[in-house]
Amino acid sequence: MFRRLFGGSKFLKKMNTLMEVYSCSHNAAATYKELVQLAPLIKTEGERALYELNRASLLYDMKDYRKAADIVLEIPSLNPQFDAKCAQLKTKIMDTLI
Repeated sequence: MFRRLFGGSKFLKKMNTLMEVYSCSHNAAATYKELVQLAPLIKTEGERALYELNRASLLYDMKDYRKAADIVLEIPSLNPQFDAKCAQLKTKIMDTLI
């Protein structure tokens, strides 16, 4: 309860900031390196799934489709909204691989 009141997850704060910077810079390689460094901050299964989704998205943007496909297939199902985001990325990856 106190976590919600006093700041939440360090991982989510840093990841959200990183992805906002990426949305302006479009430097996938640098963003990927920074994202990988955030992995030790992951505490929950939801954070792990979101990390993997963003990691796969960055690999897709770097045109490393095979790695992105492997990662996105391993992401566990969490909720319908998150699963829809995963399905969109899976579709994009499969379309480029075919």
